[in-house]
Amino acid sequence: MTRAASTAWPPLLSLLSLCWTSTVAETETIVVQAPPHVRGFLGDNATLQCKLHTQEKNVQVTLVTWMRQDLAGRPRSVAVFHPIRGPSFPSHPSFPEPGRLEFVAARPGVELRDATLAVRGLRAEDEANYTCHFATFPHGSRSASTWLHVLVQPQNKADNLEVPLSLLSQEPVPVALCISTGGRPPANISWSLDGKANTSQVPGPLPGTFTVTSFLILTPSSQINLKNVTCIVKHESFEEPILLPVTLRVHYPPEVSISGYDDNWYLGQSEATLSCDVRSNPEPTDYEWSTTTGSLPSSAVPKGNQLQICPVDELINTTFTCSVTNAVGTGRAELPILLRGQRPSSPSANGKVSYSVVNGNASSPQELPTAGTR
Repeated sequence: MTRAASTAWPPLLSLLSLCWTSTVAETETIVVQAPPHVRGFLGDNATLQCKLHTQEKNVQVTLVTWMRQDLAGRPRSVAVFHPIRGPSFPSHPSFPEPGRLEFVAARPGVELRDATLAVRGLRAEDEANYTCHFATFPHGSRSASTWLHVLVQPQNKADNLEVPLSLLSQEPVPVALCISTGGRPPANISWSLDGKANTSQVPGPLPGTFTVTSFLILTPSSQINLKNVTCIVKHESFEEPILLPVTLRVHYPPEVSISGYDDNWYLGQSEATLSCDVRSNPEPTDYEWSTTTGSLPSSAVPKGNQLQICPVDELINTTFTCSVTNAVGTGRAELPILLRGQRPSSPSANGKVSYSVVNGNASSPQELPTAGTR
């Protein structure tokens, strides 16, 4: 998001300027008013408004002084205005160059009621609490304070991360990256997808700015591969959070299942085929067929991801396994086969067909629901 896109700040700053504070009760006859907060962008100008309001005609302002708190909380004078001699700017480490501070409305020889101060070319170190003091006669001193907040709008980007295959495991890994560069204050980053986020902060490219980096960490799987997630960046300079979409692309080990068996195979069937179905990234490099008891029956011939069976005999009455390997790891699936004893006969009047089960114990036909034949 560019500076031009942040259109809400001028009206917002105007509203802030109407929220005045003073250290004197409004019922008193002399009140100094100033906004509690003023915001400005790095390099721009900021205006610290401060005005004295009085209902008395004979109040004289003898001196206006702007004080700035240092890092230790001690106030030091940065600007002074005398009603006759005009402005002066005492030496201050934060304002060594002349011209960065200027009284906007005060003029020598004119009734001094407006001590508004402009700060030119904002720097990060200008952020501080500023207090405007009016010394009056005969009522003494009155003051009000303003916190000057210096903003820098960050630049933001997000992308997916592809972990090198040599570093992959089945443990959680960074799958996406979101960076908010050069913001002041630091941006806040979150993700639309639940998971662990590893977020860190370092100094930004300009003094007083910050770069925030967030890694989204997940366990790679088919469920998150090609999933769309959003990096959400929040910052005081944005009207709304910045939404950065990312499509995850992760490597994960094979996820395996076996298809092709419909619980309707029968003894003497001429042929049948099992398929080893796989989801993986990267693609599988090896398929291995076997049974839970060891090697394959002689009538079962592996051909890549398929197992061709010809003919279907008693040895097929077993549990087949398919193991699939890719560069990340290995996945495995099992499928038990239960053969029918013979080709199913025609359906009877009650809609049932007859089979005999080949399992080493059953030898007589039994009634089973009607099913398709191969």
